[in-house]
Amino acid sequence: PAQLTLNTISPAKVSAGGAPFVLTVLGTGFTSTSTVLWNGSARSTTLVSTNELVAQITSTDIASVGTASISVQDPSSSVGTTSSQTLTIAPVSIDAVAFQINPAHTGGVSFANITLPTSAAWTVDVGGTPSYALIAGGKVFVTVNLSGAGSQLIALDQATGATVWGPIALGGTANAAYDSGRIFVLSSSIGNAATMLAFDAQTGSPLWSTLLAGQYAFSAAPTAADGYVYTGGAGSGGTLYAVDQTNGKIAWTQQVENGDNSTPAVTADGVYVTYPCWTYDFRPATGDSIWNANTGCEGGGGATPVVASQQVYSPNGISGYDGMIYNAATGTNTGTYNADAPPAFTSGIGYFLQSGTLRAITQSNNTVEWSFAGDGHLAGAPIAVSQYVFISSSSGNVYALDGATGQQVWQVTLPDPIVVSAAGLPFSGLSAGDGLLVVPAGQTVSAYVLSTNP
Repeated sequence: PAQLTLNTISPAKVSAGGAPFVLTVLGTGFTSTSTVLWNGSARSTTLVSTNELVAQITSTDIASVGTASISVQDPSSSVGTTSSQTLTIAPVSIDAVAFQINPAHTGGVSFANITLPTSAAWTVDVGGTPSYALIAGGKVFVTVNLSGAGSQLIALDQATGATVWGPIALGGTANAAYDSGRIFVLSSSIGNAATMLAFDAQTGSPLWSTLLAGQYAFSAAPTAADGYVYTGGAGSGGTLYAVDQTNGKIAWTQQVENGDNSTPAVTADGVYVTYPCWTYDFRPATGDSIWNANTGCEGGGGATPVVASQQVYSPNGISGYDGMIYNAATGTNTGTYNADAPPAFTSGIGYFLQSGTLRAITQSNNTVEWSFAGDGHLAGAPIAVSQYVFISSSSGNVYALDGATGQQVWQVTLPDPIVVSAAGLPFSGLSAGDGLLVVPAGQTVSAYVLSTNP
């Protein structure tokens, strides 16, 4: 028998104050008597295979910033207890690293303080249609669709909007995600396999490039988290891809229905994608199927799910963002919802754009707390920044509302329509991170300073 060893853990980093999660432990020589230890204390452990264990970690375990020592103990092994791996419990991020701000797509971020500005800090003409903005490491990253002439990737200075590096030419249409100092770009042309590329976020230096073979239609943005970058492809059925962030190797793939438009929502212990009538949950490090739900149909299309308060808001209708709510851990159906775009969430409250009206809905009892119709042309996904909710209008307005009351407290009007898209590359919309609100409009990107000390 293989000697008892611990090789890797997933996740290797979580946010302090987060929800309970299932820790994946990979190694060798595991048996039914193997137990995962958290700082030397046993946790409820399930044997998946001789190379894989999963253990239940509680919210109390990760209540505070710090580290935890992970090891495996097995009385049937001569080793007894393996050497340990370190899990980092980090402060909650204030970066924007994926579509709808974070890998779970909750559209929510909290700054230490906020002041609503009277004007934009800067506006930059990027020469094409800008994608959803990533905001991290002192920079704003966007891909730019050049209308039939491919795309490009640029990095702008957060303070001034000046170009730090780029433009880097890309084929077809593109979207990006950020994690741990790297930018990951999915570049796609219809009829061809897509390319996943990695760049150093500080310098723009290329790191690796990987062809995502097996499909020829890629319309979902990538999501990067905890060592992997995920995306979906379609053409012949559908495929979910997990790519190793370090070297660009494809870590695993899974067959799914359709593969269109669903940017994966990623949490500490799940990768979620949604297609008409289908919702899937896979284990991030291995691609193991955790659960899937099918409401009785299939067809082309798909949309981006949101995971908030341990619930999956799955837009699994035939079109649009109406869908079902599932328990994130078990897949149990807990309700339905209606939306025109991905909803945004703060603690206990969801903000849903429904038939052109923004509504605040308490998650626990489905009570509508307030509604806001704006100029009658609200469009795109809302985002929640501390105590405010921001929503855009196709006429070029951006509104800030008091999240508790729905009262309008701020408005700006841009000369061009706001760029909003939650389907097909490039995904775009309002973004917030590191104290900035970033708004794409026409061929411009504008930044508004909400906090100088976020």
